Amino acid sequence: MGTPGKKSQEAHNWGLEVCQASSIHGMPYAARRDLHWSERLFWLAMVVVATYYAVDTCLAQWQRFRNNPIVYEYEYLSGLRNFTFLGLTLCTNYETPEQVDMLTKIIWGINPEEDPDKGAYYEKFLYVLNRLEYTNLDTLKPFENDTSLDNLDYVDMIFKLQSKVLPPPWPTLLAPIITEVGLCQTTSQLFHFGNPDANNFNVTPVRQCGFFNDCQFMHKPFNSIFTHVYMYLHDVNEMMLPHDSRTLTFNAKTKSSYVLKLLVNSLSADGEVRNLPVAYRKCRYHDENNLQYYSPYHPSLCRLECRIDWALTLCKCKPYFYAAGPKTPICTISGMLCLARSNWLAKPCECFPLCKESTYSLIEEYEQSGGDQSYVGEQFERTIIIKMDLPKMGMKRRVVFSTDQLIMSFGGAIGLFLGASFMTIYGLISLFLTFLAAKCKCGSRATRKPATSRTTIPQKASFY
Repeated sequence: MGTPGKKSQEAHNWGLEVCQASSIHGMPYAARRDLHWSERLFWLAMVVVATYYAVDTCLAQWQRFRNNPIVYEYEYLSGLRNFTFLGLTLCTNYETPEQVDMLTKIIWGINPEEDPDKGAYYEKFLYVLNRLEYTNLDTLKPFENDTSLDNLDYVDMIFKLQSKVLPPPWPTLLAPIITEVGLCQTTSQLFHFGNPDANNFNVTPVRQCGFFNDCQFMHKPFNSIFTHVYMYLHDVNEMMLPHDSRTLTFNAKTKSSYVLKLLVNSLSADGEVRNLPVAYRKCRYHDENNLQYYSPYHPSLCRLECRIDWALTLCKCKPYFYAAGPKTPICTISGMLCLARSNWLAKPCECFPLCKESTYSLIEEYEQSGGDQSYVGEQFERTIIIKMDLPKMGMKRRVVFSTDQLIMSFGGAIGLFLGASFMTIYGLISLFLTFLAAKCKCGSRATRKPATSRTTIPQKASFY
């Protein structure tokens, strides 16, 4: 009869001790026996309401830390600060009839003069191949069932088609590169990721541009050959990405000369930004690489890897214009048509920008043409001049809600509504562990009692 009462008294004492030992406002009042039950119920309700608002405030601070831990602010830039000169990528689709006929003879053994039908068929394929981009793979549909077009070195074929406009191996200002819009020439320092024969080419080193340095670039594209030129302006330490917000696209037409004036948009970051998790600051540094095929981290390389992975998932191959990356099968004609039909470009690539980067905006453009149709001097005068204006102010990422501020906001919310602190939580945890230890000790004693009673019963029976 005494044992159940003792157990219930122990259970009651544990609850009473929690209420009396806690520094949470209202808990001691809720456990006092000398108060009316309505008063105790009132204090218990106050504790519940305060706990609700404390938890709700902590969750709001957590969401703020996850979604908006940094802000962007303007800062004055020192006049002695230098910037890297922008990167330039020039693309064209130039080929000559002589080169097309030569490739037709070498690859398929067809002489267009002797067999005009087959010659026209393969010439059309070479024409389509030289203009193939990642957005128009469906133009290969007329050649879907032709197995003679499989297992060809498409990159080498494009290089031979555009051999007239390729820069010399040495010395060179721009290096050839296979991009998502075909064969181009670039000053990008990452050109080796788009050139299968990168060892035989070089590119101009990175130029520093300052308020007391020359911030001008002049180039005669493709040896002044009459061909349509598309120009892409981007960070020199990134690859050109068409249809990307960080790549400025400009149509340089066929004959015109241009003077372009660009403004640098600088974005820097505080040192504390690195201490935030990548998912919360939504940017990366070069040494925070998470890519499988490329290193170090660059947003352009991240997008290339995303495209490659998605192509491998959909059609088990990668397009030929991704020269670097995994050693997987290159897509044949049917493979590239598979990508076109699979809505290959529908999946967005989640690639964080760099925490410190520069972008560019076109502020002035001057065009000069040669005059009337009888004027033939464009091929000698066609020039592209790029001038880069340096900013006096720039954007900066600054941490407004760091991890230590998150912890302090938790403590402030819990202290405001409940009057608790870290020591309160530690005390409750210590009391809970003591409660578990006591329960385990009582449980071990209870398991030994039945064994003792069984041994005493035969002894009492022997006396009788």
